[in-house]
Amino acid sequence: MHLPESERIIYARNPLIQVACQLRFPPIIKISHQEPVEFQDEIRFQYPHFDGNKSQFPSEISQVIQQFGLPQLNDLFYRFKSEDQMWQLLIAKDFITLTTSTYQRYEQFKKRFREAVEIFERIYKPSFYSRVGLQYQDLIIRSKLGLEDKSWSDLITERIASELYNPELSSSLQSIMKNLILKTEHGQVNFNHGLVTVKEAGKDNEEVAYLLDADFYTEQKVERDGNVWNILDQFNKCARELFRWSISDILHDAMQPQAIDTKTEE
Repeated sequence: MHLPESERIIYARNPLIQVACQLRFPPIIKISHQEPVEFQDEIRFQYPHFDGNKSQFPSEISQVIQQFGLPQLNDLFYRFKSEDQMWQLLIAKDFITLTTSTYQRYEQFKKRFREAVEIFERIYKPSFYSRVGLQYQDLIIRSKLGLEDKSWSDLITERIASELYNPELSSSLQSIMKNLILKTEHGQVNFNHGLVTVKEAGKDNEEVAYLLDADFYTEQKVERDGNVWNILDQFNKCARELFRWSISDILHDAMQPQAIDTKTEE
């Protein structure tokens, strides 16, 4: 997959609804048989809320796990939440995952995950990583961007959704979902996108929105060293390029892009 270079920006009107990063490893039975007391003690100031010994994943977490290619098992896992509930750190016998619904900068996200992983590695010493994944979910809601008068063909490029440009189809399309699995330099991306119906909490009206869900991953063996973070850096760059390649200039401008200093880390 060779996409045009894209300027590093942040959107004032951020369409991201969730970002998740996951490392999978050969099962560590200790995690299933002992509560993570030492791990929790080191992260509890950043993630004070704790749910443990759950036999079933909550629906929102189950969706993330499924999209990352994990089987749906009634197995033990431990979930740690930030005080504002916007960040969730999960560990189980074969993965560690960080999710957030308040993503702002990749550096901030990477820093939080790396801190947790370094603690995890020191305590549990995973042999290696069998899967490294980084997932971005963007939801384009026209009413939130002042684009109610725009058709989807004004906002989503023909490169990924030619149906929106077909006059015989576009006016009657109610729902569409596409799945593409594409090779990247460091792995693959499972790219799901299409029209979905959303309903805002506390309101009766529904609205058609456009979901862009990109899960970048590699299932090659990755040693427990800095290469994990190099791979994630590349996934982040590819995610930026794929998203910009998928949307029009009209949508890009409506989300109010702002240039950032790529040398500054938070």
